[in-house]
Amino acid sequence: MVTEKRFLTLLLSFVLLGCAILTTGCTAGEGPGAPTPVLTPPTFQPDILDKPIINAPAGEGGPSPFLFEFDTENASGFEAVGADRPGAPTLVLRPNASATLPIVVSSEADTGTGIRTTRTDGLPEGVQVSYVPDSFTLEAGETRRVEMRLVSPEDLTVPAATAVVVWMEGAGWEVGRGFHLGERE
Repeated sequence: MVTEKRFLTLLLSFVLLGCAILTTGCTAGEGPGAPTPVLTPPTFQPDILDKPIINAPAGEGGPSPFLFEFDTENASGFEAVGADRPGAPTLVLRPNASATLPIVVSSEADTGTGIRTTRTDGLPEGVQVSYVPDSFTLEAGETRRVEMRLVSPEDLTVPAATAVVVWMEGAGWEVGRGFHLGERE
């Protein structure tokens, strides 16, 4: 009987020790001064075109050093420019057309930032795009205009409301902004 009690006491001690170690491991790093993980924003999703998509460099947080918007009021060469979807414009591009969409890039930092256009996602097959300028330095508090130039082929067919996203990069930050590219029905 005494041996059985010692065995149970020893077994209970091991169970309590295991629980203590497990609890310590689960709560380690939650105290003051522990690093806080930086959440990475989601990548592009077509239903969030009304907001910029901001990807911070690894380990950094806070606001992006730059942002940009499309200046649809000064767009030219499109058959139509509309706001039939919340937040994101719809641009209608004709076959065999050249169009220009101004982009306004603004500094959100207190130092200069080198900015470059990195890619354009979602363009229909055959549509060519160029940016003027495609890279520049944005000084603190400065606003710059970039022209997005689109050229469409003669046989252009655009699926209804195709999502197009322009991506720019600066100081390790990547910012994307989107619009819908449609065709006249």
